Amino acid sequence: MIKLPIFIILLLSLTIVSCNTNKKINQSNLGEATGQLIKEITEPIKETTHQISTVVSEVIDGDTIRLSRGDTARLIGINTPEAGQYYHLEAKNKLKELIEGKTVALEKDISNTDRYGRLLRYVYIDNVFVNLAMVKLGYAEAYKYPPDVKYSKLFEEAENEAKAKGLGIWKTSDYKNCIVVSQFHYDAEGNDNYNLNAEYVILNNLCTQSINLKGWTIKDEATHIYTFSSFDLGVNSEVTIYTGSGQDTQTELYWKMTGAVWNNDGDTLFLRDNNGNLVLEKIY
Repeated sequence: MIKLPIFIILLLSLTIVSCNTNKKINQSNLGEATGQLIKEITEPIKETTHQISTVVSEVIDGDTIRLSRGDTARLIGINTPEAGQYYHLEAKNKLKELIEGKTVALEKDISNTDRYGRLLRYVYIDNVFVNLAMVKLGYAEAYKYPPDVKYSKLFEEAENEAKAKGLGIWKTSDYKNCIVVSQFHYDAEGNDNYNLNAEYVILNNLCTQSINLKGWTIKDEATHIYTFSSFDLGVNSEVTIYTGSGQDTQTELYWKMTGAVWNNDGDTLFLRDNNGNLVLEKIY
C-alpha cells in the first residue's frame, strides 16, 4: 500500500498552503463560510492512469456533481444529507463553493460507475482532496462503498475529528444524554425482510421532563429515515420503533417499511432532534 503524505493546512485567513508546493489556494475555493480551522488535509498520491481533468458544470447535491462533458459523478467514500434533510443545503452550497465551474482532477478506485450509472470518483482541486474536506468540515459522513475503500481509513479519521469538534452535521443537541437506546434488535429471526416487526429499537427517556419528539428523526448509515409525528416521551418512559407496520400507540411506533433497515453485520443509528442536531449515535 502507498504511504500517503500528510499536508498541514492553516485556515486563518482562509488561505490554504500546500506543504510540498507552497502554492496558495484561492480563497474562493474554500470560502469564508467555512469558519473552521482545518489542521490537516491529505493529498493522496495521484495515479495518472486513473485521473482526468474536467470542469464541474453543476453541483447536484453535497456528494454528486455533473461534469461539463455530460457525465454525472458521485464522490466516493462520503454521504451527505438528501434533499429535505437537515444540512442538505449547507452541504450542497459548500461543494458548490469548492468546485462548481472549476477544473478538477478525478481519480477512479475499483468501480467505474454505480448502479445508477454515475461515475464513482475521488475529486481534487488545487491539491485539496475534496471528498476528505467535506468530511473534515462536518458536511458529510464517512461511508464505505466496497470495493471502493482506498481511503476509508482517512475518511473515518476525518469524521472522528469533525465529531469531536461538533462541526456541521455533528452539532450536538441540548437533549444529548437524555435519550438512550435501551434495546436494539437489529437481527430478526430468519429473513429480516419477512419478519420486519422483529427488527426494532427501544428508546428510553432518562431526563426529568417529558420530551416532545415531533420532527425528530432516526436514520441508519444509508438513507432510511423515520420521522416522528407528534409524540411525547414521558420521564423514564420507553418507546419501541418497529421497522414494519402496525397501529401506533403510546409505547409502540411503526416505521411501515417494506424491507429491513438495520444491517445484521453492523450499522449506526443516528437520532436527531427537530433542529437536526445529534441526540445520540448508536454503533453496533
